[in-house]
Amino acid sequence: MRFAFISDIHANLEALEAVFEDIQDQRIDEVICLGDIVGYGANPNECCDLVNERCPVTLLGNHDAAAVDQLSTQHFNIHAKIAIEWTTQNLKTESERFLRTLPYKATKPQMTLVHATPYEPNMWYYITSLEEAAFNYQFFDTQLCLVGHTHIPIIIVLDKDKELYVHQDTEIHLDDVKESRLLINVGSVGQPRDRNPRSCYGIFDSDAGVFCYRRVSYNIEKTQAKMKKIKMPEFLISRLADGR
Repeated sequence: MRFAFISDIHANLEALEAVFEDIQDQRIDEVICLGDIVGYGANPNECCDLVNERCPVTLLGNHDAAAVDQLSTQHFNIHAKIAIEWTTQNLKTESERFLRTLPYKATKPQMTLVHATPYEPNMWYYITSLEEAAFNYQFFDTQLCLVGHTHIPIIIVLDKDKELYVHQDTEIHLDDVKESRLLINVGSVGQPRDRNPRSCYGIFDSDAGVFCYRRVSYNIEKTQAKMKKIKMPEFLISRLADGR
C-alpha cells in the first residue's frame, strides 16, 4: 500500500488543498493525518472538514487539543495563544466534535503514529536532537515511527549496530538500511520551518519499502491576506513566506 502522511496543517486551507491535489497524482491508497489541523491560520473549519472526509486515521495535535479546551495554553508563546483564542471562538460545533474524537496514537503494520513523541504522546514533548530521538526508540517496537510537531522534516536511523544518525536524503529505501528502525518527521503542510516555504508531506510505499518527501507550492499570499483580515499576529503571517 501507498500511504501519504500529512501533519501540522494549522488551518492553512490553501496549503492543504494544494497537498491533496498533489496526493491525487501519487497513487495513494490512504492518507493519514498526524495532527495539528488547527491553530495559526484562518480556516480551521474548512481544514477539519477536509481532513475528516479524506483521512481514515487522524491524530490529535497539541493545537487541536488546546482549541477544544483539552490542553492549557500556559506554555504556548503569545502568538500561538492569540491564534488559539481566535480558533476556539470560531470553531463550528461539528469541528469541535471532530477534534474531540481524535486519539493521541495509532498503529499500522510496520508503523507507530503519533503527533509529538512515542514517549507519553499526550505530554507534547519534542524530538529536536539525536539524544531525544535515542530516548524515544524504547517506546515503540515497529520498524517505523512517524511524527510531526516540530514542522521540520527529518529521517533518523537506528541501525543494526545501534548507531544513530540522520539520513541525508529526502528518500530512503528500507532495503538499504536492513534491520534498522526509523523515526521520521513528516514535516508541515501549513507552516514549514525548515527554511523552505513549500508544503511538506511524506509518502511510504509499504510494498516497495520506500519513504520519500514531497514539497508542494501553494498560494501563500492568499493565506496571508486571510490571516491579516482576522488580525493574526504579523509574525505568524510573515513566517509563511520564509518557511521559518
